Amino acid sequence: MDPKTLARVVAQIHSRYPEFDGCKPRLRKQAALAADPDAEPVYLLTFQKSGQVKSGSGTLNLPRILRVVVNSQGKIQKVSTSR
Repeated sequence: MDPKTLARVVAQIHSRYPEFDGCKPRLRKQAALAADPDAEPVYLLTFQKSGQVKSGSGTLNLPRILRVVVNSQGKIQKVSTSR
């Protein structure tokens, strides 16, 4: 993926999910679907952050993960996050 396109996608994610601001994503190229080997490649960006949650017995650190599927032109196809 082009670094300029990657930077634009990361800026969109940081504006939509401000709690992940400052997190750098891990980038992986996904394999093409077996049904359509000529399909354009897609990329998986994984943002990971740890947050604190108060519970009855104290404060817990819970990891939060944000997964973003992007095509080679930088169009976001899917976003999912853990709670």
